[in-house]
Amino acid sequence: MERLVIITSHFGHIHRQLRARRQGGLGVLVLLLTLLGLTTPSLGAPTISASLSPKSFAVDQAATLTITILEGKGSIDQLPEVDGLLFQRRGQSRQHQIINGSLSSSVSTIFQVQANRPGTFTIPPITVSVEGQPLKTQEIRVAVTPATGLQPPDESLAPPSASDGSEQMAFLRISPVKQESYPGELLPVEIKAYFRSGLRASLNSHPRINGDGFLLTLPAEEPRQTEENVDGIAYAVLTWSGSLSGIKEGEQSLRVAVESTLLLPTGNSRRNRPRGGDPFFGNDPMADFFNQQQMQEKKIQLISPETTLTVLSLPTEGRPEDFSGAIGRFQLEVKAQPTDVGPGDPITLTMTVQGTGNFDRVEAPPFSTNGGWKSYTPTAKFTPGAAPGQGTKIFEQAIIAKDSLTTVIPSLAFSFFDPENNQYQTLHSAPIPLHISGAAEPGKDAGSDTGKVENAGTGGPESRNEQGLPPNEEGKSIQPGPPAANGLDLAPLHPQLGTLHRKMIPLISRPGFQAGVLTAVLLLITAITLKIRARLRTGDPVRSRRQEMTRLLEHRIREIHTARDQGDTRAFLALCRQAMQEQLGALWQMEPGAITLADLRQRLAADATLLSLFGTAETSAYGGCQLSSQEMTEYAQKLEAELRRLA
Repeated sequence: MERLVIITSHFGHIHRQLRARRQGGLGVLVLLLTLLGLTTPSLGAPTISASLSPKSFAVDQAATLTITILEGKGSIDQLPEVDGLLFQRRGQSRQHQIINGSLSSSVSTIFQVQANRPGTFTIPPITVSVEGQPLKTQEIRVAVTPATGLQPPDESLAPPSASDGSEQMAFLRISPVKQESYPGELLPVEIKAYFRSGLRASLNSHPRINGDGFLLTLPAEEPRQTEENVDGIAYAVLTWSGSLSGIKEGEQSLRVAVESTLLLPTGNSRRNRPRGGDPFFGNDPMADFFNQQQMQEKKIQLISPETTLTVLSLPTEGRPEDFSGAIGRFQLEVKAQPTDVGPGDPITLTMTVQGTGNFDRVEAPPFSTNGGWKSYTPTAKFTPGAAPGQGTKIFEQAIIAKDSLTTVIPSLAFSFFDPENNQYQTLHSAPIPLHISGAAEPGKDAGSDTGKVENAGTGGPESRNEQGLPPNEEGKSIQPGPPAANGLDLAPLHPQLGTLHRKMIPLISRPGFQAGVLTAVLLLITAITLKIRARLRTGDPVRSRRQEMTRLLEHRIREIHTARDQGDTRAFLALCRQAMQEQLGALWQMEPGAITLADLRQRLAADATLLSLFGTAETSAYGGCQLSSQEMTEYAQKLEAELRRLA
């Protein structure tokens, strides 16, 4: 009691000095000077202590371990390993206290403690070197219970009621745009977390669904922060705009939960004091510094009221044969490049589908190979839009016309279900004109060419003399020689030398031709050398792709093992699903984020292990399922074996 009176008298003296200055910065300076003048250093021996709060918690929760060094300097960098427990350093804090005019100081290091499995654990004594002296903490026993799951919200955190006028601290609401949807349809939804204005709070998780009838998709960006008045009470509001996708037909109940931590005042806090002001601290800004010691953290789980939504069956009447499950409103655009080609040249067909809907079910419009066409597997690239469900998906496909007489690329069709009109629609692209050039031209008539040669070898009447022989250069006739013994009519002899012509040099002996050949050989050698150097730098494309797949797989497996060791089921399943999408996307040349369970069912066998693993990850990740450490270990082993076989 005596100690408390002395402390209060010192604080009262300090406070009166601060109130006299009326300046926050000057008040702090006076506070420091007064502390230095009134206090003397403590000469106590250094001590160390450890505390855990709470000492009993669930697997899906966490506790706080605080190690405090009093009257000394030391650091705690690493804690002893405890099988089943994980320690994560959260920071350090320093405190100073004044007791009977003596100043004492302490340094507290804070760790977050999580468990991989239920059970009873023991944190052994922790040894810390404090100013060269080894000090040990006491042993701490920890009790970990099974996961709590989603629990009904506390009545104190229920939505405010206009009838009783009660003032609630926090609550959660979910607002779908309509109560009915179809399987796979993206249903826009808005999730709002309300925190009473002035309340200090932090989020510990993203919104998650309780139930297996829907999948919740939220954007990666942070929620919007606004303010609203509910029944005359001001609230700070966090808003997520996402989409729901029904996976089971019929009426489905829906609840959404968000984990949060509130910083609540204790019974001696300023909030419970009269609104007219604290008679001791008044409205002084330094009062908040001392009131922080009177706040406590409370981990809560906000759960929205239960909502019932109906998932309707897609009609079978009028369903197109090429319907792939796309639901929404879309537009189709088809282009081809180039359209002036030679026989056997490839043509790139670009098919763009844009609009609003479930793009994971949007597939490339089928291109028929009938009519003299050859086509290859298309590639896909998805670009999301500004609002949930909006985006653009571009498919590129190589086609080749087998028939050189083909003059048009046929029309393509894309079918989807319009939930607003409750009917199927099929979009058709316009045929694209095509010109195939390079057809063989008809040859010249060989008989006419022969005739020209014969006419050229026989001069006209004006070119012969009266004997019918051609004249020489001097205009005299050339007498024929004696006929050959075999009776052949040989060419006549020329007694005159006639005009001399330059000797014909073979092409291969000409210096220009030799220089050109040498230049071409040098260029060829240079090109081969550069090609070899480029290949040595970049490597074989197939080998490079496999190496990249293996490297990415190793990185993802390490993340999966980390999530498993931390007992984080949500992160574990999400990483497993991402690893399968990345490996299959590289193998199938598809955008990894666009691969869904429907793609695996179409490309893999019905009893494929990877198909069941992907289905478990996709369903459990959005359903809020919790897996034990043993289950996650077995799942990770099967997944790693299957993915390494693909890589």
